[in-house]
Amino acid sequence: MPIIRVSLIEGFASMAEKAQITTEMTDALVAVMGEVARPFVYVTVDDMKPGATSVGGNLLTEEMMRGGIVSSEQELAVKVTPRRVKDAYAALDSGDLATIVQYWDKDLTWSVPGSNALSGRYQGLEAFLKYVAARRELSGGSFRSEEEQIMIDGHLTAYLCRESAIRSDAECSCALAADVVQLLHWENGKVVSGQEAFFGDGATGSDAFWR
Repeated sequence: MPIIRVSLIEGFASMAEKAQITTEMTDALVAVMGEVARPFVYVTVDDMKPGATSVGGNLLTEEMMRGGIVSSEQELAVKVTPRRVKDAYAALDSGDLATIVQYWDKDLTWSVPGSNALSGRYQGLEAFLKYVAARRELSGGSFRSEEEQIMIDGHLTAYLCRESAIRSDAECSCALAADVVQLLHWENGKVVSGQEAFFGDGATGSDAFWR
């Protein structure tokens, strides 16, 4: 029976994080040994207490452990995860600038393909937020972006979504339905650049809608 034991600094991980560790450690071993091993993999996560562990003869003190916990929490706070990506888009929807700047860098750049009123390169958070507002205004508040999938590779994320809207004004009387991928580059937990791309005839439909 494969046995995996992970020892962490006491207080270093929450119960939810410990549960995730057991799951992912199991998956890692199964990736090597095959699914036949899964029912027999035993994983336990325990805590190391101050004064009971040393590294290279140097005793781990409570102060050192607290420092490690703080560093871990700081790193986790800006780690790019599906939850952080979702929260970044939710911040945009909220319209609250104090929340938005937690996820979107003030110097970010954003590129929109096509040949229409919204196409081009937006430099800076203010310009990007004007673009976001313009989509709502031109569509009479009907613009929607429905998440389909989030993919993460280090500091690069791909946000696949379905954009929809209706418009009836002097410029256009039509509907938008386009599959879009937004590639985001992150640094220190914030989006520093983004680029949109369309699947299929989405670009043509977007040009027709936004004119």
